[in-house]
Amino acid sequence: MASLLRIVVATGDQAVQRLVESAVLKHPGARVVAEVVKADELEDVIAHRGPQLVFLATNLGDASGFELAARISRRHPGIYIILVSSHAVSPDDLRQAMRAGARDCLSTPLDEAAVLRVLAEAGELDNVGGARRGLVLAVLSSKGGVGKTTVAVNLAIALKGLQDGRVALVDGDLYFGDVAALMNIRPERTIREMSQALSVEIAERFLNRHESGVEVLAAPLRTELAEEVPPERFRETLNVLQALYSVVVVDVSVSSFEAMLAALEVADLAVELTTLDVVCLKDTSQMHEMLTQLRFPIQNLLLVGNAVDERHSLPRRDVEKALGMKFVALLPRDDRVIASANSGMPLIMTDPETPFAQQIRALAKTVMAYIGRVDRVTA
Repeated sequence: MASLLRIVVATGDQAVQRLVESAVLKHPGARVVAEVVKADELEDVIAHRGPQLVFLATNLGDASGFELAARISRRHPGIYIILVSSHAVSPDDLRQAMRAGARDCLSTPLDEAAVLRVLAEAGELDNVGGARRGLVLAVLSSKGGVGKTTVAVNLAIALKGLQDGRVALVDGDLYFGDVAALMNIRPERTIREMSQALSVEIAERFLNRHESGVEVLAAPLRTELAEEVPPERFRETLNVLQALYSVVVVDVSVSSFEAMLAALEVADLAVELTTLDVVCLKDTSQMHEMLTQLRFPIQNLLLVGNAVDERHSLPRRDVEKALGMKFVALLPRDDRVIASANSGMPLIMTDPETPFAQQIRALAKTVMAYIGRVDRVTA
C-alpha cells in the first residue's frame, strides 16, 4: 500500500504555506493535499482529503485554533496536529495545545528544520490519522475528444507495472464511459451496484480484472442509470477503494460534472490532458480557474500534452507561457493509439516501445515519485 503522508495547511498565512510546501518537497512521500483559509471549510477538507498531518493556526480567521484542534482530535483520533502561532509560544500556549490534542505549537516565522522534523515524526507513526490510504489520481480534461480515457487506461497499466500494489481504474464518466470498451471488458456489475453496497468486504465483486492486472470499475451500463450514482456516493466509493488499492486512477469527465467535483474533493493528484491548440488551451485555462476556486493545490496538478504533432501543434514554450505551467509529458500523435483503442488492446501492451508508450511510462514514474516510490523522471 502506498503510504503518502497527506498534509493540510490551515493557516491563511501565505508565508507559512510556502515554507511548508518547500519543506515537503524535501521529504519523499509527503504532499500538501489542501490549503484552508476558513474555519468552516476545515472539517469537510479533513473528511474528504484524509490527512495524517494538519498545520493549524492558533487563530484561523475568527475561530480559535485550540478549539478547532480539540474538535478535530475528538472526531478524527490520531491526526497529527501542529498549531502555528503568530507570536512567541508561551508555556500556557503549549499546555493549551496539548490539552487540545495537538503534538506541538510552533511560532512564526517557521523554521524549515522544525517543519522537516515534524514531517519525519509524523511519517514514522503508522497510526497517524488512522489507516493509510492509497493514492487517488484523477485524470481530467477541459473538453471531450482530447484522448483522456485512452491516456487513463494506458497510465493505469503503466502504474501497475511499476509496483507490486493493486491498481484500480474507475470510469467516472457515468453517462458515456468507455473504459470497459477500451479494455475489451464486458462488465456485469458496475459502479452503480458498488455505490449501493459501499462495503470494503465485498467491493472486489464489482471490479473486473484486466489481463494487465488492473482492476476496472466500469460506468453504468445504461445512461439513465447514471442518475443512481449521486456525487456523495461516488466520493464514498472512491474512499472505499482507497482502503484496498495502492493507486486508484479515476477517469473523470466534464459530462459528469458533479462526479468530477466529487473526485477532486478526494484526489491527491490530478493529470490534466490538453492538446496544443488555441481552443483547447482556452478551455484548459478556464479549468485552472475552476481548480483554483476549489482550492485544489496547483502543485498537485500534472499538465500533459496529448496528440502532439510538430507540424500542427502550437510550440511547447508558447503554451507553457500562456498557461503559466510546465508540461511534465508530451504524448505524440500516433495512429496506432486510435487503432489500439478500437481493438480494445491498449497500446502500452501491444506495442510498448512506441514513443507514446514510452512517454506514458515516464509519466507513470512521475506519478510514483509523488509518493516517494521512485526517483522523479522528467519526461
